[in-house]
Amino acid sequence: MAIIKPNNNTISAITALPAAITTGKVLQVVTNDHSTRFVTSSTSYVAATGYDIVITPSATSSKIFLISSGQGDNEGSGRIMYGTFYRTISGGSATHIGGDVEGIAQVYEADGRVQAPMTLSMLDSPSTTSAITYQIYIRTQTGGSGGQVSYNNNEGSAKFTAFEIAG
Repeated sequence: MAIIKPNNNTISAITALPAAITTGKVLQVVTNDHSTRFVTSSTSYVAATGYDIVITPSATSSKIFLISSGQGDNEGSGRIMYGTFYRTISGGSATHIGGDVEGIAQVYEADGRVQAPMTLSMLDSPSTTSAITYQIYIRTQTGGSGGQVSYNNNEGSAKFTAFEIAG
């Protein structure tokens, strides 16, 4: 059996991929750790105060991978809490970038209150090199004081991270 030596090196001497492979590299990472409870009774998405992150992509071809982890609390029987992502480019209007499946998480319990981990993630293609503010938005299915839900109810550390990935 012949021994293959890529670029005249043994396999153990190879420490990196060739420089020509430019896609898929993580170019920057920005994280926000926040520990304040956010409460809403709105049936429309509202910005969760303090749960935002700003990143400036280095190329228009870059993708931004978003992931957040915190605690959802439906605060009572039969309530559903939803979370999603919005994006604002260079101080413009906030745009919903989550979809019906991707980017939305929910917390629900028919028979009582539930507090559960709530993780949101998605891959965005903003096509810009301007500063982007990403923010977590929350809503409830049932409005009014009877429909109150909260994010990060126990005020532990909720994390929100954006990764710029070379396109």
